[in-house]
Amino acid sequence: MKKRILLSLLALVLFTGSCTIDPPLHLRKTAETSIILVPTITTSFMWQVDWQTQWQFNWSTDQFGPLEYVVPTAVRMHDYTLNELLVPKQHDVYNFNGTTGQVQLFQGIHNLLFHNIGSEVNLFRSDDDLSDVHAYTRVISSGLKASMPVMTLEQKEALTRSEAEMEIDEPVVLMPDQLFTMYDVHREISDNLEDFEYIDGKYVLHIRGTLEPVTYIYLIQIKLINNLGRVTGSMGGAALTGMADDVCLPTKMNSTSTVSVPMDVHINKAADPDLLGARVLTFGIPGCNPSDPASLANAPAGKHYLVANICFATGQYKNINIDVTDQIRALPTGGVITLELDVNDFPPEIIDPPIGDGGGFNALIGDWNEKIGTTTVIN
Repeated sequence: MKKRILLSLLALVLFTGSCTIDPPLHLRKTAETSIILVPTITTSFMWQVDWQTQWQFNWSTDQFGPLEYVVPTAVRMHDYTLNELLVPKQHDVYNFNGTTGQVQLFQGIHNLLFHNIGSEVNLFRSDDDLSDVHAYTRVISSGLKASMPVMTLEQKEALTRSEAEMEIDEPVVLMPDQLFTMYDVHREISDNLEDFEYIDGKYVLHIRGTLEPVTYIYLIQIKLINNLGRVTGSMGGAALTGMADDVCLPTKMNSTSTVSVPMDVHINKAADPDLLGARVLTFGIPGCNPSDPASLANAPAGKHYLVANICFATGQYKNINIDVTDQIRALPTGGVITLELDVNDFPPEIIDPPIGDGGGFNALIGDWNEKIGTTTVIN
């Protein structure tokens, strides 16, 4: 069913008997219109009502940034003018500072895509199909390798030795910033002024809907067993493997290709020296819309590993590889993942001399050559 909205526009209407004939697209008149987006923004966690009870790490917002989503301050609107067959004929882009802006629209049927902007990390491209806008982030490495696999007792029992020795090899990308989207299809822009709302000398179009996240937050905490002060943190952080590399904003469908997403790993020695914590945003499980149960049920099978660098008080380190497939698949739109690891299971690498506290993510990533390609970026 078509929804009727308000527009400050007198459209050209031709009458032949009792029939109304729309003029060709290039003859339709446009006018400056005040667009007011009235969104409901899903900024809270979409999963685990009791997440605050499960999350035990003493997270410092001032030091590490926010845990949850925050309300976006700028929005982009993609306006797809449709022809008589409801096929996109024209694609125009408008940026709103907040949720209000001045735009030009044709009378007729439109698809309207909204998403937040302002990130220096999130990139957007439009394919040949005018209705497709994809979000992705830049590739920063050509591969990710893990050394000794470290798993819980249940994972050890379920995993064969050949599987445990697998090598992870997929692109490593920048972690996306939070991204919300809303797609409003087949909106009818009326040619009847009686349908408009007149506010402060302007005819106003109100658009109401929900901006929903297409990036999903995972909070990962690692409880160290038998630590005895041996593990002091993480020199090179960690990465989550097997995640989708981009998302189509109108459909919220993730691509099937996979990437690894790096994150920082923190330790609060004063609060709990045996607990590591990390926060990572991803596009979610590949090949599906993670928030749609039916789509999720048809998602291709895949594996997910937490690859982390562990630092010891001696200045030595160890790269560990933890199978978190079951946890990720059980929390498709994000959540708290708690792991218990016995420090006795991953002794440090034998190195001479011991490394210091410097470094970065080098212990986990090889080939730090940035990939350069050609793409269409919408700014």
